[in-house]
Amino acid sequence: MKIKSLAVEQFLALTSANVNLADRGLVLIQGINADDTSADSNGAGKSSIADALCWCLYGTTARGVSGDDVINNAAGKGTRVMTEIEDGPDAFRIARHRKHKDGKNKLFVHKFNDATKAFDIDLTLGTDAMTQDVVTKILGASYEVFKGAIYAGQEQMPDLPAMTDKQLKILIEEAAGVTLLEDAYKEARERLGVKKAEHDQVAASIGQADQRKSWIQDQINKEIVSRDQWEDQQTQRIATSKAEIVKYVNAIKAIDLQIAAVDFAGLTQAIADCDMKIAAVSQEGQRHAQLVQEAAQARGQVQVKQTAIDNAKRLLARFQNELQNVQHKIGCPCDECGRPMTEAELGAAKKAAQDRIDEVKSQLDDATEQWKAADKLAIEKAWAASAFQQKMTDTSQVSAERAQKQTELAAGDDLKIGRSQLAAAAKSLAENVKISAAQINPHDASIANLQGQLAAADTAARELQDKLKELATAVDIADTVTKVFSPAGVRAHILDEVTPFLNQQTAKYLVTLSDGNIEANWTTLVKNAKGELKEKFSIEVQKKNGAKTFAGLSGGEKRKVRIAAALALQDLVATRATKPIDLFVGDEIDDALDPAGLERLMQILEDKAQERGSVFVISHNSLRDWISNIVQVESKGGKSVVSEVTV
Repeated sequence: MKIKSLAVEQFLALTSANVNLADRGLVLIQGINADDTSADSNGAGKSSIADALCWCLYGTTARGVSGDDVINNAAGKGTRVMTEIEDGPDAFRIARHRKHKDGKNKLFVHKFNDATKAFDIDLTLGTDAMTQDVVTKILGASYEVFKGAIYAGQEQMPDLPAMTDKQLKILIEEAAGVTLLEDAYKEARERLGVKKAEHDQVAASIGQADQRKSWIQDQINKEIVSRDQWEDQQTQRIATSKAEIVKYVNAIKAIDLQIAAVDFAGLTQAIADCDMKIAAVSQEGQRHAQLVQEAAQARGQVQVKQTAIDNAKRLLARFQNELQNVQHKIGCPCDECGRPMTEAELGAAKKAAQDRIDEVKSQLDDATEQWKAADKLAIEKAWAASAFQQKMTDTSQVSAERAQKQTELAAGDDLKIGRSQLAAAAKSLAENVKISAAQINPHDASIANLQGQLAAADTAARELQDKLKELATAVDIADTVTKVFSPAGVRAHILDEVTPFLNQQTAKYLVTLSDGNIEANWTTLVKNAKGELKEKFSIEVQKKNGAKTFAGLSGGEKRKVRIAAALALQDLVATRATKPIDLFVGDEIDDALDPAGLERLMQILEDKAQERGSVFVISHNSLRDWISNIVQVESKGGKSVVSEVTV
C-alpha cells in the first residue's frame, strides 16, 4: 500500500500545500520561521505536514489535536486535507473537512473508477464514524498502529519498552494484522451459529417427519380394516343374492315339471270338441259357452292378479329387509373414513329404501284392489253362466267336461306366467351379483395413495437423516474453525511467530545505533520473583557492563531503544501479509542524539528508505549532509509555504 499524495488547505500553520509522499526515498522536512526572531525553524509548520496526514486519516493528529483546533488561525475556516492511497489494483481518495464551504465538517471516501477514469465511486456512509470504519479498513491500521509504526512524532514517540503486556499485545496484534482475526473469529462464530441452527431445524424436521410417517401408517391400518369390512359385506351381499337366485331356480324347476305335466294341445282340442257339441245343440249352447268362457277368463284374471299380489309381497319383504340393513348400519364404521355412520348420513339410503317399500305397498294395494275387482267379476260371470245354464237345454255333461278342460288349461297358463316372473326376478338378481362382483373396493385407492405418501415421507426422512449427518460434520468443522480463530488459538501462535522478527529488526537497529552495547528483546515469557516463567508480552532491555533495565539507561540511550523498537514495529507493518504500508515519518526522532548517534540513525533511515519507498524526517537540525531531498516549510507574513529544495 502506498500513500501517494497529500493536499492541505488552511490546516494548523499551513495555508496550502501539496506533497508527493510515494517513492520519495529519504526526505528531510525543515522549517524557516521568518515571523519569529526568537526561533529559526520551530513554529514554521513543518510538523503540520505529518499532522495533516494523521488528521485526514483518523480525525485527530498524533498529538491529539482535533475539531476546530486544526483550523488555520488566520483563515478561521476552509480547512481540508486530502490524500490519495494506492492499494494494489485499487485507488482511493480520502478528504476530511472542517468549516469548509463545500465539505462542511464531513469525511468523504471515493474509489477510483477504471471505467470513467475518475474517483466517482462514493464509499461515504451516513455518519463520519461509519465512514471512518471504511478508512480504517482501507488502511488496515488503527490510529494507535499508525502513531506507533508509521508516524513517530516527537511528542508521541511510542515508549514501547515501558508499555504493559496488554498495551503491547494490542499494538503488536494490530500491527501484525492479527486484529483481522477478530472478524474471522466473529464470522466463524456466526457460521457455527448458522450451522447449529440448521442442525437443530433438521433434527426438528426429522421428528415431524417421523410423526407424519406414524400418522400415515395409522391411516393405512384404518383403511385396511375398512377395506376388509367392505369386502366382507360385499361377499355377504353376493352370497345372499346367490342363495335367493338358487331359490328362484329351484322354484322355476318345480314349475317346469308342473308345466311339462300339462297337455296344452290336448286340453285345447278337448275344449274345441266340447264347443262343437254344444254348438250343435243350439245357439243357446253357444251363448252358455260364451258365458262359461267369460267366467273362466275372469277366473284366470283372478289368478293373474293373485300372482301379482304374491310377487309384490315378495318384493315388499325384500325391500323391508334392505331397510333393516340400512338401519343396522347406523353406528357402524364408514367404509371410506372409518368413523361411525350417523342416522343423518344414512338418511338418503333410508329414504330410498322406504320409498321402494311405499311404492311396492302401493302396487300391492293396487293389485289387491284389482284382484278384488277381478274376483267379483269372476263370481258375477260364474253366476251368470250358472243362471243361463239352468234355463238352457241340458248340456251339463259336455259343459262340465269343457269347464274342467278350460280350468286345467288356465292353470297351465298361470304356471307359465309364474315361471316368467320368477325367471325375471332371478335374472335381475344375477345382474346385481355381476355388478357387485365387478365393483372395485373404494379403499384400495386410498391405501395405494397413503402407501405412496408413506414411501415419500420415508425417503424425505432418510434425506433429512443424511442432511443431519452432513450438518453434524459441518458443525464440528465450524466449531474447530471457531477455536482456531479464537483468542486462545492462532493469536497466541502469531505473537510467538512475530516476536523473533521484532527481535531481529530491533537488534539490527540497536547494533547500528549503540555498537551492540544495548540489547532489547521482545518476549512472551518473563520470570517472576521466584524465577518461574510467566506468560507476558514485554521488551527486556539491558546494557553491557551497565544498566540491567530500560529504566537505568540514560535519556539518549532510551531514545535509541525507542527508535529501534519503533522502526522494528514499522518493519512489521510494512512486511505483513495484509495491508503493508510503505511509509515512515519520523518527527524529530534525531532529538537528543549525539553526532555519532545521529550519523548512525541517518544510515538506518537511508537503508529503510531504500527498502520501504519513502521515509520523511522532520527535524530542526541541519541534516543536509545526509539528506539531499528536502521539503521546506517557510512561515512568512502569517502564512506557511511548502517548497521543494534540491541540495
